Amino acid sequence: MNYKRAILCGLLLWVLIFFEVCILMFGFKLSQGSLYYLIHFLLLAILTLVCAFIYFNGKKVKSGFVQGLLVGFVFLFVGVILDIVLTVPLFVHNYNFFLDVYLWINYLEILILVGVVSSLK
Repeated sequence: MNYKRAILCGLLLWVLIFFEVCILMFGFKLSQGSLYYLIHFLLLAILTLVCAFIYFNGKKVKSGFVQGLLVGFVFLFVGVILDIVLTVPLFVHNYNFFLDVYLWINYLEILILVGVVSSLK
């Protein structure tokens, strides 16, 4: 695994998700309800696929579902660190944020999609 590349792609994914959530919540004024989550999970899938394709495209990196899961864990690690450092203190103000079931669904979606992209390479 190319750790530098995985960390940078994880950072890109976090930034894209941050802007996506801001646009949904503040631009379209969607509250966290069924429509918000439907749109968010669809956009999250697209953003995750883009970042996974960036990581696995054109470089000599190992592929396979397990390798994709490892890369997905790096993406999640980067995202969790940035959430701890930025999202919770500046926006959410409550570390119970990490107990939200929808956040864990996000994590699972990211892991599965990165694994699938890696296995298709």
